[in-house]
Amino acid sequence: MWIKAGDLEGAEAAYREAAEHGDPSALVGLARLREENGDPEGAEALYREAADYGGGSPTRLLPYGLDPDGTPTPQWTPS
Repeated sequence: MWIKAGDLEGAEAAYREAAEHGDPSALVGLARLREENGDPEGAEALYREAADYGGGSPTRLLPYGLDPDGTPTPQWTPS
């Protein structure tokens, strides 16, 4: 509703409130919102937070896993 009205701050607040009340999938929604609005770093942090809560599919959040240093593994391409 907030997104359709163009109120991104309202949408973000609603997602956060839902997450604070035990809905980790709200973090995934918030991450997507940030991703769509040009904040990939913020989106990644929220995807990780959702994964910590057990929300969302790990393969959706980090499809190629993590490198030993904790960074997301990029898709493999043949050389």
